[in-house]
Amino acid sequence: MAFSSLPANFAMPAALPKLGGLDFKPPRGTRAVLGNGLVVYLLKDSTLPVIHMTAYIRTGKLYDPAGKIGLGEMTAGLLKDGGTAKYKPEEIDRTLEFLAASVESSMGIEEARADLTCLKKDLDAVLDIYADVLMRPVFAPEKVKLRRDELLEMIRRRYDDPGRAVVREALRSFYGPSHPYGWRSEEATLKAVKREDLAACHANYYKPNNIIIAAAGDFGSDEEMLGKLEARFGAWPRGEVKFPVLPPVRLEGGRRVFHLEKDIPQTYIVMLQKGLKRHDPQEYPLTIANEILGGGLSSRLASEVRSRLGLAYTVYSYFVKKPDFGYSLAYCGTNPETCGQALAEMLRQYDLISREAAPDEEVKRARDSIVNSFVFRFPTPFDLITERASYEYHDYETSYLDDYIGNLSKVTPASVLETSGKLFKTEDAAIFVIGDSKRFDKPLSGFGPVTELKEN
Repeated sequence: MAFSSLPANFAMPAALPKLGGLDFKPPRGTRAVLGNGLVVYLLKDSTLPVIHMTAYIRTGKLYDPAGKIGLGEMTAGLLKDGGTAKYKPEEIDRTLEFLAASVESSMGIEEARADLTCLKKDLDAVLDIYADVLMRPVFAPEKVKLRRDELLEMIRRRYDDPGRAVVREALRSFYGPSHPYGWRSEEATLKAVKREDLAACHANYYKPNNIIIAAAGDFGSDEEMLGKLEARFGAWPRGEVKFPVLPPVRLEGGRRVFHLEKDIPQTYIVMLQKGLKRHDPQEYPLTIANEILGGGLSSRLASEVRSRLGLAYTVYSYFVKKPDFGYSLAYCGTNPETCGQALAEMLRQYDLISREAAPDEEVKRARDSIVNSFVFRFPTPFDLITERASYEYHDYETSYLDDYIGNLSKVTPASVLETSGKLFKTEDAAIFVIGDSKRFDKPLSGFGPVTELKEN
């Protein structure tokens, strides 16, 4: 539009207003506790007539008996699929399919989850099934056999995707195959699991005082939703949960290189270093250090390994906290002919950030990237309320999420350097490589003593 066509009384603004910084304060929702100890988080969302719900059960694969690794995963996977005291498996499937609803359960390393999704009008019917799945599974023998067979087939095919296998096997080598952080299900351990083991596992861990439920959606008032949960779960008796004592993490010193020979067109590299225990305040400078190293396409690993040197399409880093020592991980997929070059550059970048302070502008850019994307961590109210519930599950302070951005804003180049210097010790790194060594540009022995492994 030409200026001559503007109204006569139109005046151009003297200057555009300045935009303030991000001031996103995540809603807190409602927290309540039923009489039997079941913790409930609620966040109303009337956007759509849908209800989402998740139950966090305080258990995990790390609590499996050593001779029955896979017990927890089988238990969680059969809560619904194995039928309940009130509903046969086929009846559950037919009802959920008819209602376009879902009830699913799974087991992770440190938690089990049971998820529900349904339309608002079907909540009562689906919640009845969901409650029975959590409280009264029966583990039908034919379903136990089917689930075991599925897991055995997964074991037989666990190296079919080397890009995923390299992370699993790297952690196994890093923590040791006998530690719960590093073990995996085997054919013998799955075959040792009996139906009565599943029932005993459920009886020990699936108790209301050992569960946190998070729900979001168009459920009316908080009081109404709490009433529905009380009606289904209120009579479920609380009880003592017996947790096995986990052995401490003992990491070997010195560089260790593990190689699994595989005739594949690409080579996969994982480098692991000792990380943080959960609740360590070094989390904040480590978050910035990781963003600088491998948090995106502008990170050092991506800029150097991927863009400048052209050695990889996929290269990144992240870190994981655990009750005992977690880990920092760097991942790269490269051609066999550039394996040594890519690995050398990964090591160089970790050494560099642990010796030299990152420039102020680089720290600011990394911090701003995390802060500005913070709101996108919660695309729905359900994502937010499950996040709050998960922090209670892992014993964080109630203010952890609300203080997160403020704590990140305190990170300086000096604190990034200090934390990097403490945690990034490439001379003690565990390096795991899957690939065709006949095509490597340099022998892995140049990076440290090599342990040759086989698929098993």
